[in-house]
Amino acid sequence: MPMVAYRVAPNGQKWLVSRDGEPGMSYVSQEAAYEVAVSEAAGDLRTGHEIRIEVLGSAYERLGDGSPTLTDEGRTPA
Repeated sequence: MPMVAYRVAPNGQKWLVSRDGEPGMSYVSQEAAYEVAVSEAAGDLRTGHEIRIEVLGSAYERLGDGSPTLTDEGRTPA
């Protein structure tokens, strides 16, 4: 069974959803990006794929404007 990997990761002030390493759309919130990844993964499950969803970072470690804090995975604000 082929594997499809989704990744939700901070990208500046937004959250990026990647599928098998290919960048996709960016979303304003981590939750929105996660919901899109799960929705797309459901389609992959129906077609017989094994899936993995990885969510990096934390919305709660980010500033109110969505930018990373100094402790957000070792990155500094741009």
